[in-house]
Amino acid sequence: MIKHIIQSSGFAARAGLTIASDAIGDVFAGAGGRSVPYAADRFLTAEHLTAMLNQHAVPPLASDSANREVLINAVKPLDIRSTSSNCNNVVVEIEQAAGALLPDQLFIKLPMPDLGTRWFFAVIGSWALESYFCRHVAPHVPLRTPKTFATYSKGSRFFLAQENLHLDPQVQLFTNMQMLNGPDLDIVYRCLDAFAKLHSCHYGLDAQQRSKILPLDHHPFLGKHMRVVSRTLNELGLAPCVRECGDLIPADVVDLYKKTLKNWDTLLAHWFSGPLSLLHGDSHIGNFFVSGEQMGMLDFQAVHWGKGIRDVQYFLIDSLPAEMLAKHEQDFVKYYVERRAAYSSGIDVKNSDFNSTWQDYRGFTYHTLMTIVVSIGFGALNDEHGALMKEVLKRAVAAVQRVDYADWLDQHI
Repeated sequence: MIKHIIQSSGFAARAGLTIASDAIGDVFAGAGGRSVPYAADRFLTAEHLTAMLNQHAVPPLASDSANREVLINAVKPLDIRSTSSNCNNVVVEIEQAAGALLPDQLFIKLPMPDLGTRWFFAVIGSWALESYFCRHVAPHVPLRTPKTFATYSKGSRFFLAQENLHLDPQVQLFTNMQMLNGPDLDIVYRCLDAFAKLHSCHYGLDAQQRSKILPLDHHPFLGKHMRVVSRTLNELGLAPCVRECGDLIPADVVDLYKKTLKNWDTLLAHWFSGPLSLLHGDSHIGNFFVSGEQMGMLDFQAVHWGKGIRDVQYFLIDSLPAEMLAKHEQDFVKYYVERRAAYSSGIDVKNSDFNSTWQDYRGFTYHTLMTIVVSIGFGALNDEHGALMKEVLKRAVAAVQRVDYADWLDQHI
């Protein structure tokens, strides 16, 4: 453990230097400085937003504006709340010059002003990952994602300029309360169908083909330093989470958590072995939206290559009350397997078989548990999200007990 902490401390120090360098760049912003502002009052000026949209446009806007440039005369932030645990999300109304290339409203995503949050995300690289996905990968996935007009990531800073989904009458976004109460069964099945479609799209590519779409460097578990950092976050997040929510985590589950960490490399090899698919990675109901008869997804800060059932268990455990999920759990997995086979041509037997998929489902329940433990352990438990975070923790604990993750773990180590 000490070795991992020392290595991770080095990555954290490097991230701190990056933040410091970006802060120095802010000093020279008036002279075309190096850093992208993270503060909304500096970023959301007509002059700066115009520059960012033109310099970092995403096709087709980039090609449409080859001979024309976006020109914004005025920017007005709107009172449209968009909850996020790590970003400052702002919807703005823009006034454009004649021949407008953009809609009259934009959704702007910026880093959270809190220094600790910016430091944490500089270490794990989630903002850079989302920016890369929106520019290079999103146009090639079979689900609707918010249209991105411009994005850029450098150092500890990033921004996204996307469509405001609230303007589309066919779009329905989900709230925290819908996550607490659980979506209707019809929505659950539509989400499972969307997963099947997404996971069959790039299924079975070799490592070189996958890297051309989304390089392994961005992987939140297997990337450059994330193999070490992800384990360290798990180790360091447990104790403070237990201090805050010890009544929600029984001792046997804490022991299972520690036992998993002792066998981390062995389990990584299993979790990410075999034919892989492109996963959303943070696939709770809050990152879905209804788009007419289809389901779309947003917030791709944890997108990676893995086994499709990882998305499914994360979605079901996070999004449904434990009692409701217990009644339908295996039926949901069977439906996903059926839809996955329907969308895939020549899919191998293992991935169209319920029994093997169910075993993987059992093994990935740890991923849902570790995500909420790390989130709470590193300070995400606050007045705004506290009730939801504790409920998700209860659901994750119930899941590892319900599917007997302990038995699965013993079989695989």
